[in-house]
Amino acid sequence: MANFDNELIRDVLDHADIVRIVSSYITLTKKGKNYVGICPFHDDTNPSLFVSPEKKIFNCFVCGTGGNAITFVQKFEKIPYFDAVRKVAELSDYHDERLEKKIFEKPKDAHLESLYKCLEDLALYYQYALTTEEGSAGVAYFESRNIDASMREKYMLGYSFPNGETTCKFLQQRGHSLKTIEQIGNTSFINGRLVDRNQGRVIFTICDNNGHPVGFSARKIDESDEPKYVNSAETDIFKKANVLYNFHRAKQSARSDGFIYILEGFLDVFALSKIGIDSSVALMGTALSEEHILLLRQLGVEVRLCLDGDAAGQSATLRTANLLARHQIPCRIVNAEGNLKDPDEILNQDGPEALKKYLNNLVDRIDFVLSYYQNRGANGSVSERKKILESFLPILKNTKDAFERDNYIYRLAKVTGFESDAIRKLVDSYELSPTYITAHQVMNKFQPEKKGLRRLELVEREFLYQMLQNSSAVVFYEKNIDGFYDEVYRKIATFLVDYVKECGDFELYEIIGALENSDIEDKDALIGKISEIYFEKYHPKKCDENLLNEYLKVINSEKEKIFENDMLTQSLKGKDDREKARILADHNRMRMRKEKYKKEGN
Repeated sequence: MANFDNELIRDVLDHADIVRIVSSYITLTKKGKNYVGICPFHDDTNPSLFVSPEKKIFNCFVCGTGGNAITFVQKFEKIPYFDAVRKVAELSDYHDERLEKKIFEKPKDAHLESLYKCLEDLALYYQYALTTEEGSAGVAYFESRNIDASMREKYMLGYSFPNGETTCKFLQQRGHSLKTIEQIGNTSFINGRLVDRNQGRVIFTICDNNGHPVGFSARKIDESDEPKYVNSAETDIFKKANVLYNFHRAKQSARSDGFIYILEGFLDVFALSKIGIDSSVALMGTALSEEHILLLRQLGVEVRLCLDGDAAGQSATLRTANLLARHQIPCRIVNAEGNLKDPDEILNQDGPEALKKYLNNLVDRIDFVLSYYQNRGANGSVSERKKILESFLPILKNTKDAFERDNYIYRLAKVTGFESDAIRKLVDSYELSPTYITAHQVMNKFQPEKKGLRRLELVEREFLYQMLQNSSAVVFYEKNIDGFYDEVYRKIATFLVDYVKECGDFELYEIIGALENSDIEDKDALIGKISEIYFEKYHPKKCDENLLNEYLKVINSEKEKIFENDMLTQSLKGKDDREKARILADHNRMRMRKEKYKKEGN
């Protein structure tokens, strides 16, 4: 059995940047001349794996694992040494004819090999069916979508004969067992006969990351058929979370292009190919997974998100952008806000130049997220605005350029209504916190620098404490208060009201037990807040109507102030200095008039 020769190994390692290779799998941070990261080879919590770019080696000072770039890839991916050599060469953009030779064949899994071979034959059969007279219906569909013969060949598109038994009989004739045909994820027994579930549909072949067919997506061409798409069931070789459509082609061009587009569907991939962009993949209706993240990370290029412009698509863009940010993968977003056309529609209706212009209208992740919240009016309640701020903390923490960070803080202050200085202090606090402290934990200590809001929160907390002690305070709340301003307090109060209506008096442990047994989504957070408030000291022990009325007076007064301030903030947005001065003067005159009336009333 021949191995790679030592000269080839040296050449691969000479061209390999070990920092880039290891960074394709884990996050590294520069420390002096070296880089450090969380070791993936043991249960590491503090960075103990060191990478030396000078020596081209790595070592973990806890578990002792070490070696060069090839060693790392081999151990991380759990693959044979020879495959790791090729992988390192691929990640290094190093090409050598000696790597193409089949020097070593790894042991094959007979079961998996039978599935691969069956699917390969099936893909060819679907392509053949498209060339027959019966397949003309499939050709007509593809041509109606401007997909010509060269595109059909490139993407292994096909057609499934209307008689599903024909397909299964062909596979049997090719020597595949009924058991294997059942296990490829495309067949079903109907009335005791094994048939192709894709029958009478056009076929999109789905390949794994090495270009081997692993599944199919079959689209209806008869409008009476349902559903629109029939997809292969997950099998031992097809897992949606492991596959990005077209990745095996896109990875070749993405490294030279420096980017890769993530799209919604097959036709969008075809549209980009038609204008000369092969660096694109499609999600196929699934969310980006951790396995997808690993594939993208290994490319070492910018990810460009191009999902639908409707509410669902933009929400998916937000989630995906945040996921990429957590993994420190550079990302920009095609500005699709409000655009209801996908790339395929833009190309067919508006032409190539319109599609190129659309794809190059890119915004950075923070611009997108800020616009997302601004356009949805999420800057209403304090809790909503705090959630926005919480989502930005990791982004701001990772923004090292001081001017860039200040710009983001300024814009975030405009979106949330919180003071820039308060946000800056919060970011500094998060940056100085230990790594195990989450953004959510930091946010729990954040109080917006508005005196009225702070006072309102304290009074609502005191009132809620009384509600947790006796049902009379719960009844008073229901009759006199239209809901607490704080979202968590409001949810607890609503639960208490419903519980008292149904059960009457209660013990606190009963409330917690009822919450635990409920299907409320954030019940753990509510239970935690109840326990926190209950164990606090210095709450008034005596609860009577006079105390509750005092609380009510403060709550109503502070709510009114906050409402006026929010309305004032909204009215000042987008106004020039002269108009702002006029609005503020009117507001102050009205406030003074109210205060005068109150004094005269007293």
